[in-house]
Amino acid sequence: MPERPEMPEQPEQPEQRQAMRWVVGLDLRPHSHGAINFAQWLRAHDQQPAQLRIDGLHVVEARMFKLPGGKSRAEVVGEALRAARVAVAVRDASEAFSSVNVVESIPTVDGGVVDVLTNAAGLWITDGIILGRRGAGEHGGLIRLGKVARNLLRRLPAPTFIVPPDLELNHIGPGPIVCAVELDERGVAVARYGERLARRLGRSARLVHVIDSGDPIGLQYLPEGSWDDLHARQRDEAQSKIVEWRDQAGLTAYTLLAQGQTVPRLVSAARELDACMLLCGSRRLSTVERFWISSVGSSLAAAAHLPVGVIP
Repeated sequence: MPERPEMPEQPEQPEQRQAMRWVVGLDLRPHSHGAINFAQWLRAHDQQPAQLRIDGLHVVEARMFKLPGGKSRAEVVGEALRAARVAVAVRDASEAFSSVNVVESIPTVDGGVVDVLTNAAGLWITDGIILGRRGAGEHGGLIRLGKVARNLLRRLPAPTFIVPPDLELNHIGPGPIVCAVELDERGVAVARYGERLARRLGRSARLVHVIDSGDPIGLQYLPEGSWDDLHARQRDEAQSKIVEWRDQAGLTAYTLLAQGQTVPRLVSAARELDACMLLCGSRRLSTVERFWISSVGSSLAAAAHLPVGVIP
């Protein structure tokens, strides 16, 4: 009999891969403390540690080489590398990192820290970039994300996790990975990523869908109780839709329906479930669209008390 032709090898899908790689952006200011702790937590909870790689990366911006009376390029890079390793060591996280490196940001090649992190994520399949944000906890502040985190969330070369700078290991809850989902293909992508990560970490995933129908406060001409009836009908319809959507997508996680303003309701759901992290998708808004429409991913990343992953 003639030999069967050899079939071309199919590309490996993310959910089929065993190896997992994370890149941690090391700021070397207090912003990075939470990010380093989160990386340490990932290492401690991963069910396949031999298949896990966590690389710490500090970017020395080109302007640092032009300071008056500054040191040589080699001295600056060498001291930056020592500082990066010390920053990891003082958090007792050295064993969590496969490598800690320093890269120069060269203006003629790339535009800064965001470009370097984007390129680093593209060298291999990267399951997540981890960055610390500027603002601590859930307290208000004029600047909460920071320029690098904000710009990286706009590009999303890989799933990007923003971590409060004051996050400690004991702040990470024992509960599930909360996946904020819309009932579309973007929601499926978030849910599949969350389920895969949950299996690696020995956790469950919970698919949370928020319906925000508003509240016409002060409209006296509406019949009494009509808004409550509308909310009840919307809740019943959405409950059946989310189960149908989950089953059609082949997902297995439990679902949770919530009503209210999207960002506050997701944060409160994460608190109620004692979640370990919160995931959401991105609508890839343009600069003009961002002026008129708030980004749920950026808003969550700026406000939440726990790590927030935005999935492209």
